[in-house]
Amino acid sequence: MATQAQTASTPPGIDPALVIDFDLYDDARFVSAGGIFEAMGELRDQAPDVFWSTSLGGYWVIQGYDAIVEAAKRGDLFTSSRMGIPPTEDDGRQRRRLAPLNYDPPDHAALRSPLNAMFTPAAMNKWSGHIRQLAVELIEKVRPNGKADMFDEVTEQLPVLIFIDLMGLKREDYRFYRALAKAAVASQDRDERYDAMLQAYHLLKGEIADRRANPREDLISRLLDLEVEGEPITDELALAYLELLFIAGLDTVANAMTFAVRYLALDQDLQQRLRDEPEKIPHAMEELLRRHAVAPVMRSVTHDFEWRGFNFRAGDPVLLNYSAANLDERMFEHGREVDVDRERINHVAFGAGHHRCLGRNLARIEIVIFFEELLSRLPTFRLAPGEEVPMRGGSVMSIGRLPLVWDAS
Repeated sequence: MATQAQTASTPPGIDPALVIDFDLYDDARFVSAGGIFEAMGELRDQAPDVFWSTSLGGYWVIQGYDAIVEAAKRGDLFTSSRMGIPPTEDDGRQRRRLAPLNYDPPDHAALRSPLNAMFTPAAMNKWSGHIRQLAVELIEKVRPNGKADMFDEVTEQLPVLIFIDLMGLKREDYRFYRALAKAAVASQDRDERYDAMLQAYHLLKGEIADRRANPREDLISRLLDLEVEGEPITDELALAYLELLFIAGLDTVANAMTFAVRYLALDQDLQQRLRDEPEKIPHAMEELLRRHAVAPVMRSVTHDFEWRGFNFRAGDPVLLNYSAANLDERMFEHGREVDVDRERINHVAFGAGHHRCLGRNLARIEIVIFFEELLSRLPTFRLAPGEEVPMRGGSVMSIGRLPLVWDAS
């Protein structure tokens, strides 16, 4: 198992009080605080905007709102071309760059621009009817039972099946696809992460060959029709796009949706308010996304420099901890509370800067439609007594199961 790198030295000149133990994958606070995002609130209170973590070989954590927005825009300081905590050693394996994720400006803009038109609000809204139909089917299947593992039976399936349909992949294989996506982003073993990405690479390579021979009305076929800087897209660049879309599309929304359901299961007054005022659901979902930002982002330091009073060294790993930045009290008063009457919800749950999440429009549509249907069809739901809700950290914060109960009619 290749989980942790050798312990890295603490950067020079750093105050010992700013050297803090925080394990992105399995921090003790995740349990002691009662959940990952409760732990992020504690970390936001205990640690400054920038600190050095001694876990996982050592890495910088940036978690202040203003600091994280600035860092996200500074590709010259914090590069996306090499990501990973702990950093991956050069073991002779080919590490592919995903597009546009692993590219900095100006290359990033040239690679992202052709994708933008495919993920506009108008383009994604065309899927609204399909999303609603599937949401109704999944919710109605569990409603008469009075209980469900809401993650396994509903919130995992909904965004995953929608994305599989969008890509033109096989619905019956969705659990296999999900297993690859989860291993690629959540495994603490870097070799498992690599092997999952390699399997996804070969799977998608076969899909590209199929679409070249037999084009369809799906995202893969549309992507193969793109031009990048005036040139037809190559298979290798198409793979670099599709690997990223595959991993992101099959993991992040399912977990964001599930954490929001967990919160509502704990706040039954808010549940009822959203049933009584369904027009508030879109705004409430932005607030729940702010409170549950599931996707921190990794970077690497490009060269030695001083920033915000710290000495960064070339190659140092960096975590942009969006989960904690969204709780910054200087930006969000009472940030650890969910306040659906909050007027300004300028959250960074989808990231910031040039790497802001490409799929955010689809994610918002899916989450809003899901809660419209869930709250109109289920009575008050709550966590099943005595049942555990396992959570994991990583590059996507995740829930393993969400057992709920309600009074079946």
